[in-house]
Amino acid sequence: MKLQQAYISEAVAIGSWAVIGYKGPGDNTNATGATGGATSKTNNFSYKDATGYTNNTAALDATGKTGFTAHNEAKLNDCVQGDHWTITVKAGSAAGEATFTPSTLSQDCLQLTPNFAQIGK
Repeated sequence: MKLQQAYISEAVAIGSWAVIGYKGPGDNTNATGATGGATSKTNNFSYKDATGYTNNTAALDATGKTGFTAHNEAKLNDCVQGDHWTITVKAGSAAGEATFTPSTLSQDCLQLTPNFAQIGK
C-alpha cells in the first residue's frame, strides 16, 4: 500500500505493479504491455494485479478499482478455495490522496488473516 500511495501522491493515478515497483511473493509473471495483470504464486496462494490500465496507470476516482486480489489455491481450514482477499483503491478527499479498502468475502477466510482488515488504515 505504501508503494501505491507514494505513486498516487505523485501521479494522482493508480499504478500497476510494474510502475510502482512491486513484485508479489513467490514466482512472478509480469504482464506484457502496459495494461497490468501481473501475477505471482506461492504453494498456497496466488496474487493478481488489476487489469485495464493504460500506460500502467488508471484514473483515481470515487468508484474505485480493485488493486490487488489474493486467491487460496487449496482449502485452508474452513476457507474454501477462491478469490477471498481484495484491496480496492478509491480517490480520497484531496488530490493525490487515496483510500484503501480491504475486503475478505468470508469470515472463515478472515480468520486466517485477522489483520488483513487493517491494511491501509
